[in-house]
Amino acid sequence: MATAAPGGGQGARILVVSEDDDVADPLEDLLRRAGHRVAVLGSSAGVAELDGPSPDVLILDRDLPPAAYREALETLASRAGTASFPLIILGGGSTPDLPRGWHEDAALSLARPPQPGEVLTAVASLRRLAFYRPYRDLVHSLSQPVTALHALSRTIARGAPADEAARQAIERLVKEADRLMSLMEEFQRRRGPAA
Repeated sequence: MATAAPGGGQGARILVVSEDDDVADPLEDLLRRAGHRVAVLGSSAGVAELDGPSPDVLILDRDLPPAAYREALETLASRAGTASFPLIILGGGSTPDLPRGWHEDAALSLARPPQPGEVLTAVASLRRLAFYRPYRDLVHSLSQPVTALHALSRTIARGAPADEAARQAIERLVKEADRLMSLMEEFQRRRGPAA
């Protein structure tokens, strides 16, 4: 999975796990032409590979033997939640079987066989979402403390400061809490429903 992309660049490391050469071979050619580093493995080698470092994108064929597909999902479940990485299920339908706890924006289901444009778009979209997920998670985690600090600063400002230095410190606290709250609100407005 360490093949250089055309022109000497390095594309995404993509692992395709499929037993169907009629699906996997054209997919491999398409992804390599797009500059990605691709490994195509059958079910047993592919599931074993999932115990190693995460690929940038995993394309998992739903047409694997049922036991192999279940084993793949169980292996991936250890990387659910924030450790979820881009996963494309081929032939998964509108409600694909995903690893338990897999992050909602880390998986897509495509028809089997997929259309070339769909595959490239899915790879690009999932990688973009994966890149921005830590920032969205951070903002989500910060929203409660920012709101609490904002409210506390307002409460403190209502009290009578002991001297001029205390009054200035409280005013600065209120100003910075207001600024932090405004930044948070602006970020949440701008990211919109697609984020």
